Amino acid sequence: MKNILAHLKHLNFTQYESMAYLALLKQSRVTGYELAKNSGIPASKIYAVLIKLIEKDVILALDSEPVKYTPIPPDDIIARMKGDYLQSFDFLSQSLNDIYQNEQITDHYIWNLSGRQEIMRRIIEFIDHSQNSIYLSVWDEEVAAIKESLYRAHNRGVKISIVHYGKSHLGIGQEYRHGREHQIRQQRGAKRIALEVDEDKVVLAHFLDGGDSNALWTNNTGLVLLAKDYIIHDIYTIRMAEKFGHEAMEIFESH
Repeated sequence: MKNILAHLKHLNFTQYESMAYLALLKQSRVTGYELAKNSGIPASKIYAVLIKLIEKDVILALDSEPVKYTPIPPDDIIARMKGDYLQSFDFLSQSLNDIYQNEQITDHYIWNLSGRQEIMRRIIEFIDHSQNSIYLSVWDEEVAAIKESLYRAHNRGVKISIVHYGKSHLGIGQEYRHGREHQIRQQRGAKRIALEVDEDKVVLAHFLDGGDSNALWTNNTGLVLLAKDYIIHDIYTIRMAEKFGHEAMEIFESH
């Protein structure tokens, strides 16, 4: 019962409104006095509650003497609320994004993120909203958290290029193993994620071996394209090492 009351509260029902509606579901066609007894709502409050429920179109007042009340079926109410909320979401999604995209100054903002959970949530969000392309540089430990989002993007037709720091292989898009994970981990004492999406946004994350995590994300065009070039550069380096072997590695290591 507590769970039901909590969810009804999310739908803007007061405690008394929820109690009255639930009582009517159990026993309908009752007077206000009877409903007060059945629900535990004070008699002095019951009629104000009933007026609010009628205004919300979740109960009906029957044409009887004395007046009795009955609930509108839950499926009808839920279907109507879903429709109302979805309509609002669709309207706001378009309207708010129009405002956001037209506000040129936002292109210069850089947002900071801290904590692994928040960083991974933002990365998954960006992948789930991708439409055209993804460039990703990622370590094995983080692949497990984002692979389902990557599969969904792949199934939508998004072109994906991944540089793996580790042995992970997802079987989607173009995947490349960096191959120097151990040396880089020792040098940095940390792992990094670089994610560039649709040439529109980028996340750069830093996970220290000690447990601290921080990141930034931005729509700044210069930083977005810089991150993409960084990942593409890694891909070129990996392909050259595969083709020219030890000779290529000597050149890379000398710099």
